[in-house]
Amino acid sequence: MSETTKSFWHSAGYIPWFTADTASAVGAALRALAISLLGYAVSGSTIAAGWLGTSSMIAQQVASVFGGTFVDRHDRKRLIVANAVVGVLAWGAIAVLLLCGALSFSVLLLIAVLASGINGSLGSATDAMLRSIIDIRYYPKARSLNEGRDATIAMAGSPIGGFLYSIAPWLPFLASACMYAVAGVAATGIREYGSDGGRIGETDGDAVKGGFFRDFLEGWSWSLHRKTLVVVLIVAALVNFGVNGIQYAIQLHLVSCGTNATSIGFISGGISLMMLVGSLLAGKLSDKVPVGPTVCLAYLFICLCVLPMALTDSYWIMLVANSLVGLPFPLINAMLLGFIFAKSPTSMQGRITVTLTVPAQVLSMFCSAVAGTLLPALGFHGTMLVFFAVLAASAVLVTCSRSIRGIPGASQWERTALR
Repeated sequence: MSETTKSFWHSAGYIPWFTADTASAVGAALRALAISLLGYAVSGSTIAAGWLGTSSMIAQQVASVFGGTFVDRHDRKRLIVANAVVGVLAWGAIAVLLLCGALSFSVLLLIAVLASGINGSLGSATDAMLRSIIDIRYYPKARSLNEGRDATIAMAGSPIGGFLYSIAPWLPFLASACMYAVAGVAATGIREYGSDGGRIGETDGDAVKGGFFRDFLEGWSWSLHRKTLVVVLIVAALVNFGVNGIQYAIQLHLVSCGTNATSIGFISGGISLMMLVGSLLAGKLSDKVPVGPTVCLAYLFICLCVLPMALTDSYWIMLVANSLVGLPFPLINAMLLGFIFAKSPTSMQGRITVTLTVPAQVLSMFCSAVAGTLLPALGFHGTMLVFFAVLAASAVLVTCSRSIRGIPGASQWERTALR
């Protein structure tokens, strides 16, 4: 076992943290495809199914605006447990209602929106703890490990979720609820103290004693006064909208064509497989190559992969091209986001997580509805061209940004300021 790997598993609280985070990721992966399939099955409309995803995203993002500040001011371990309990109740309830034949679209929408809203308020607690559990030097490696773990789960989770749904629609939701239960139990074992002996959330300052509104503004002010971070937020918003829109467009297109659930699941499994490969590359390269030039090449590669899907709707071309889209994302996250989190105060990790994710996902809240609306209006090719144009714009912005191009490798991060 390497020194870096030892540093992860020997850090106080890391094993229960990793177990809880992994179980939550499995729970989310098992229900991700199933919720789209169920929305279409219950409503019979791609538009309604699209708005199911969009409504959930809106609830999550609106709640997460204040969730980061809430997380920084409270015991993060208890919040992780509470979030897991909500997952058990919400997705377990859907399984029970399906078993009883009593689930309507309005009830499905209500449960999905409520669960997403609570997850938006509490979900950042897990990521916020990581910075306090491991040494800053290992942050890119830790993110690479998490990317690989998430890719593996998504790769298996979507096909398995689709397979379970094909057996019985309630099965993936019951399995998801069970995984959230595992996450909640594991989270109870997370140590209350970070690696430096300070209480989680108080490492770099006693932020929890200030007013909520002051702490809230402090997080946004810290992020928005850094030019590099502002550019990253804009670029991330565009690329997330483009890539997520493509995923929804493919899912809804295949569902409307009568493609079986397992085959649809392999679309998500393919991109997850490439993310797993990308995470292995990130583990080898994330602390060795300069961040800026690598990220620029990664965005150009994404655009190149999407282009074939705008020209044909062949399932196999779609499967291969969409899978390749996932290859550079672990490297982008490990290097670019790793740099940002590594240069952020430990006591502000929850708020910085929110100031990164909320603007980056603000457009993505609507990509499900946009995809569902564009498909009957423009057809599959026209819809894919719209999302390709958005991705092309993100690639132009990131390659034209001197502040992003100038970010060095991890070995120089301690001497590099986040401007």
